[in-house]
Amino acid sequence: MHNEFPILSGGSGAAFLLDAPAKVSLTLSFPDGLVAIRQDAPFATVSLVRPLSQEDAKNDAWRVLQEALDVLAARRQATLQTAEGDCTYLVWVKDGTGYELVFVDTADVPWSISMSIKVEGAGTPVPTPSPPPPPRHPALRFYRLAHASADLFDAFRNAYLALECLASEATPKGASESELNWLKRALAGPLSAGLPSGVIEPGTVDDIYRDGRLPTFHAKMGSTFYAPHGPERESMQARFDTLALLVNCLLQHRFGNAFVSRGASMSQALYDSNTSITLTYDEIVFQDGELRASAPAVVQMASSPRRFNQLWGRTTVARPTSLQWIDTIETRKAGVGWTSSVFDERVPLQGVNKISVELNLLQYNSRSKRPVHRR
Repeated sequence: MHNEFPILSGGSGAAFLLDAPAKVSLTLSFPDGLVAIRQDAPFATVSLVRPLSQEDAKNDAWRVLQEALDVLAARRQATLQTAEGDCTYLVWVKDGTGYELVFVDTADVPWSISMSIKVEGAGTPVPTPSPPPPPRHPALRFYRLAHASADLFDAFRNAYLALECLASEATPKGASESELNWLKRALAGPLSAGLPSGVIEPGTVDDIYRDGRLPTFHAKMGSTFYAPHGPERESMQARFDTLALLVNCLLQHRFGNAFVSRGASMSQALYDSNTSITLTYDEIVFQDGELRASAPAVVQMASSPRRFNQLWGRTTVARPTSLQWIDTIETRKAGVGWTSSVFDERVPLQGVNKISVELNLLQYNSRSKRPVHRR
């Protein structure tokens, strides 16, 4: 068990996971609030001065924490990174004279489809041809790094370089031609055969270049640019998904279907149905060591805003008076355990009036990369 989570304080606040625990305890005070990083603790906490809504408290605390980590690295006190920022975090907001404590967790739900073909009947065996030698192409290097990176902005930059590499091979950029016009010409001309209908829509290339490539490839003060971990993360994740699909299609056309697969996907209706079934439970159990307290649970399904393009569920109950701390939250259905979240440290309930639990499902093809970046 790590250090105990600090008592909730401030007008509101939030806590986020670090990718590795700090070796020393550190605090930084900003006009917006206090950042506390505890030795060997998995969470960094931000106690904000102002009482904010849940979404604003999460976003403000995230911004303040990133600024604190910048300062600590510059001072060479600690070089730390956040992890799972959009997937696992805690938020507390004012609720009368106390707080509503919100636990947000995300469960991975990978799925896969397999296929086999069996040929029956007599006949002359057909020899299997030897596979061609694997291709060599610099675009494949950028493709690999785009999908290996845990950092969203690094992933986008490498995906764009893969696109640029393929476009320049197909048609060189003219001496007086702008980068955007060259890219549009390449995709509408020699690369168009590799793009199925619907991949490129009106404005897609402009969005990738003007709102993706330009603000992530420079950091000139006075011009628009995106700093990593900033408020543009959500739009950049969607933009990366579009760019990755575009590059995948071009690589598949360039090297063959068997070499680069786009993978299968489920319909949105099926994703929603799976989420609705999975998040249907009727009891929530809070635990602190051997102590337990349960309450009836009514799950509210949320469709707006979606998280990871999918539905999510929220349950709110009164704080169990018999517990002073929580280290585990379990959901149950008809008396049977359904989901369970175990924390690396005990969370205090001092000053808490209500507890909300928000559960997200991250459903994706197991043959593809997990579609959310940790940083």
